[in-house]
Amino acid sequence: MSIIKNLYYALEYKRTARTLSQRIRQSRESSSDAMLVVIDRLEARSGGLRNVGRIVNALAVSLKRKTSIYIQNSGKQDAALIKEYQFEGELIDHVPEGVEIIVSSTWALSEELKNYVRKNHSKWIHIIQDYDELFFPVSTKYFYAANVKSGPDAFISSGKWMTLPGRVAGLPFPVDSQIYHELTKPNVEREVDVLFFHKPELPRRCAFLCEQIAEQLLTNRPSLRIAFYGSNLSKHLVSAKVEHFGAVPSIQELADLYRRSKIGISSNLTNPSLIPFELAACGCLPLSPYLNSHPEFHLPEIHVNGGIDEIVKKILSELDSENLPGKCRKLSEWYLAEGYICDRSSFADIVGREISAIKI
Repeated sequence: MSIIKNLYYALEYKRTARTLSQRIRQSRESSSDAMLVVIDRLEARSGGLRNVGRIVNALAVSLKRKTSIYIQNSGKQDAALIKEYQFEGELIDHVPEGVEIIVSSTWALSEELKNYVRKNHSKWIHIIQDYDELFFPVSTKYFYAANVKSGPDAFISSGKWMTLPGRVAGLPFPVDSQIYHELTKPNVEREVDVLFFHKPELPRRCAFLCEQIAEQLLTNRPSLRIAFYGSNLSKHLVSAKVEHFGAVPSIQELADLYRRSKIGISSNLTNPSLIPFELAACGCLPLSPYLNSHPEFHLPEIHVNGGIDEIVKKILSELDSENLPGKCRKLSEWYLAEGYICDRSSFADIVGREISAIKI
């Protein structure tokens, strides 16, 4: 056992060293007119990257800049993923000298970017969507992820919830009403009682907690139709008697699944998420487990305080209530009035106003 433990510690040490010893690939070419976007890596089906694409595009329009996109850990699918996430810009292999504006979305290159900014007198904007340090145990990675807040000139926060130092443009969550909307025939039956976002690959999404909640729901009410979506791994890991939709291939199909469901459960312990608002837009009541350790995260009428018993009780109570889509409409109206969400069609204008206010 001690050999296995030592191997684990050694591998984790090497992984940490590899992550934090990365060097930006630089060229001697000079470029000052383009806005440089720095991304660690591109992955398929990433809501976070889709959101970065929206922000970057709107930021480029606001600052009247062309966009160059640099991927530190590049892959064969990068061009296709850039298109999928609708980034408007050109991919580059090396970072030129003299870039005036850098936009980052990764903490892993924060020390490298500090050095570049210092040398080239660049302005540095960091897009932040999570408390990144919460992804890790207290460790070197935790330190680096938390320390990204000490370098940039300004921050763009996805969601008006995070307390950050210095200049901050807090953006609402953009809900695409062309995709996420209620059924055109409101009397069509919603056949899924409870839909869980279940993705074991993302620990912050609390996949096993979802399974525990589902099991208790079925113990209390065996007739419930419960389904998991988000990962093709789920059906190989879960023993609870639920349906599996796996990794839904498109956001259009995802919205259709929301429209066929009564209640949607998603969990995220590193930040508020766009998922509850997209669920609500489709008339599927969003609920989410909540820990009071980060009061900034709290979403009224969405977060459920307490343990599994309290969450199960809340779900069953809502299933017994009337007009869940009507509750969803009121919820969306309230969050829209509070400036917490917006329609995607107005997002670019809001980014422009927020960026102008912090004077980049």
